[in-house]
Amino acid sequence: AEFSTVEDRINAPKRILAARKRHRRNDSLFRLVFLVLCFALSLTFAVYLGSGKFGLAITSLAYERKAARLKDIEITQQAMEEVFYPEWWEDEKGIPDMASRNVEFMPTVEYNAADVDTPRAPGRIETPFFWLVPRSGANAVRTVMWRCLRLAEASEAGAGEELNVLKIVDGEDKRYVNVDLSTSKGLAHAKELNLASSGVPDVIISGDMHGTLELFNNLNRARVFAVFRNPIERAISKYYADLASDPDVAGMTLTQYVRQGGHRVQNNYLTRHLSGRYGGKLEVFHLDVAREFLRRKFVVGLARDLPATTNLFTHVYGWNNTAAIMGMDNAEQCYQTIFNALTDSSPPSVDEGSEGWKLLVSQNWFDLKLYEYAEYLFQQQIDQLKKKGSLKLKATA
Repeated sequence: AEFSTVEDRINAPKRILAARKRHRRNDSLFRLVFLVLCFALSLTFAVYLGSGKFGLAITSLAYERKAARLKDIEITQQAMEEVFYPEWWEDEKGIPDMASRNVEFMPTVEYNAADVDTPRAPGRIETPFFWLVPRSGANAVRTVMWRCLRLAEASEAGAGEELNVLKIVDGEDKRYVNVDLSTSKGLAHAKELNLASSGVPDVIISGDMHGTLELFNNLNRARVFAVFRNPIERAISKYYADLASDPDVAGMTLTQYVRQGGHRVQNNYLTRHLSGRYGGKLEVFHLDVAREFLRRKFVVGLARDLPATTNLFTHVYGWNNTAAIMGMDNAEQCYQTIFNALTDSSPPSVDEGSEGWKLLVSQNWFDLKLYEYAEYLFQQQIDQLKKKGSLKLKATA
């Protein structure tokens, strides 16, 4: 071919390539149209000349595939409701020797939370940190702390009263520090004010485990304690509370609630919050982190024995002595008044072995094992104080 200019000679290959692409597109489109017409023609002959057998075959095939999918769903549902324990369950039977498993913590847990067996070093401020587990009986202990012992708490109570200096507010029903530990912004503000090293609060209360530990450091560490409740009982309690307060789940059966409740249904709440594995699949490793966290860092209380739990906490932190110094001779009578009010109402229950109960168990495999370990630690800590002659109230078995 002849080219009139040098530019035409250079651009010639590009024009040839573009022409080839157009040809291939046109060829592909032609083939597609041809195939569609052939399929339509074949379908017409099959329907009219095959006495409808072709259409019946297509419908039957669709039905069989749908039936197979439903069968798979039924088998999966049956497996979940009848064989709901995971493979690792038997391997974790009994109380493990956690000291031999050499579990390592993230730095915030290792250095900002004191070991329960390590005494406070002279000159250090180590504030008790009450981890608030929802629907665990923790609010009863919290009421004891502010009503009977008049402890000044740093919690969400100071929301809206934050200043650039820490102070204790004498409210109508409680004493509290002017911080808000219920939000990330409030936690950051409390950290700026050096809440953990200030010595202002008697106790720090929050449901945000790892966020609150960020307030502390390796010199001014947290002394962590909490109340734990059987995970199934706690989940059932949350279900009934949501029924009464959330119109989106009002009228749902427990089975419907677990299957359709979405974010309301908690999955292994304790294990996730203690291990820091808030989302994704849990492994036995995360359970081990949570158990070791309890063993090394927690004074453990149980909802099923709140009197012994309260006495354990007050003796460990010396709050009975504080009450006596403040002239509150009736502190223990105050405890009993609070606990007696709790016994007046029976907690809601669900039949063990029912469909809803099984579904709840399937959401709390790891927490059930963790609670089993918490029960063991509670009894160990109670027995240690009894040996020292510090605890007179007997824990229930």
